[in-house]
Amino acid sequence: MVAILPFHGQAKVKSVLSGDTVVLVGKKGSNTTHAPEVTFTFEKVNAPRMASKANSNVDDPGAFSSREWLRNICVGKTVSFETRKQGASAGDRVYGLLFVPDPMTDSKQWNLSVESVRRGFCTPKTLGGANNDDDDADANGGEDYERALQLAYKEAVSSQVGVHSPKPVVRKLMNAGDEFQAITLVEKSKRICTGGAVKCGVLY
Repeated sequence: MVAILPFHGQAKVKSVLSGDTVVLVGKKGSNTTHAPEVTFTFEKVNAPRMASKANSNVDDPGAFSSREWLRNICVGKTVSFETRKQGASAGDRVYGLLFVPDPMTDSKQWNLSVESVRRGFCTPKTLGGANNDDDDADANGGEDYERALQLAYKEAVSSQVGVHSPKPVVRKLMNAGDEFQAITLVEKSKRICTGGAVKCGVLY
């Protein structure tokens, strides 16, 4: 198996695809025209799915908030990574952990997976405690990571934050398509908006 990333390292976050997945970019080599990019997903957690054709262009509850929290924390910044799964068993992406300096004290590191679960932006794939038979529960700190996820999850549920809140944000994306070719934006705004105002969101 050819490793895509080393076990430990640092890289810059180019973009955030969802609440549990980012695109990491490395340094451009002397013999390459583009810097290498890797899709990196948090290990053992799930974020709500972003709106796409696969789910009728409707976010899973809390998906947008989950992605935006992660984007505000790390996009354009250098993060530390720890790989857990890559190569044949992981397809075209790498699974692992990302770390950034704790905003309160630079002497500590935030595990972004755990902090995302703590805020209700992700949930552990397995609920109810670490599984001692798990292949990842080894000298790499798998059990400690599982335990931290479970504690963070309980805290999020208790605080009713993120996806555990009574009404997490849900977006429904609408494709103007051919309709905007036959009607101007002003005319459409008059028909579908109230109070003479329209609120727009720019997705990137």
